[in-house]
Amino acid sequence: MTTESLDLNASSSINTTTADTEIASPVGSLSLANPVILRVIILVTMMVFNLGGNGFTLITIRLTPRLWTKTNFILASMLAADVVFGVATLYYIAFVVVIFLFSNPCSYNVLIAANEPIVKSITYVSGYHLILVSIERYVAIAYPLKYETKFSDRTLKWAIAATWAGSW
Repeated sequence: MTTESLDLNASSSINTTTADTEIASPVGSLSLANPVILRVIILVTMMVFNLGGNGFTLITIRLTPRLWTKTNFILASMLAADVVFGVATLYYIAFVVVIFLFSNPCSYNVLIAANEPIVKSITYVSGYHLILVSIERYVAIAYPLKYETKFSDRTLKWAIAATWAGSW
């Protein structure tokens, strides 16, 4: 009886060639169709649009005094959360490339488990800001004459602080 070892990395398709889609690297060949590489490309594209668009809007709100309304302060806080998410995406992209392309991800379970809540909590901040905008607009529409007393500057500051603290 002979034992045969199976080559799990071999391509079993008859009509495919990998000469056009592979890149030589120190760890072997990396296919451009690799889901990790596609994920990194998508994340980099999203990060560029995120930082560009949210940064431009933050600068516009900051430089235009007539835009300094309570709703825009909430939106500016949400934009700041989105910029923080874009910066965290930079870290995450480097993490994905190093861990998933050049190492064994099973060896880094603790780092992966520690990184996930950080990235998720930043996204929760944006969702909580949307809820806060809805509440603020409801108060402005339902109680137009009592809006300034019900939603004062102090209440606004506490609400924004609660959205940031509530995500952790």
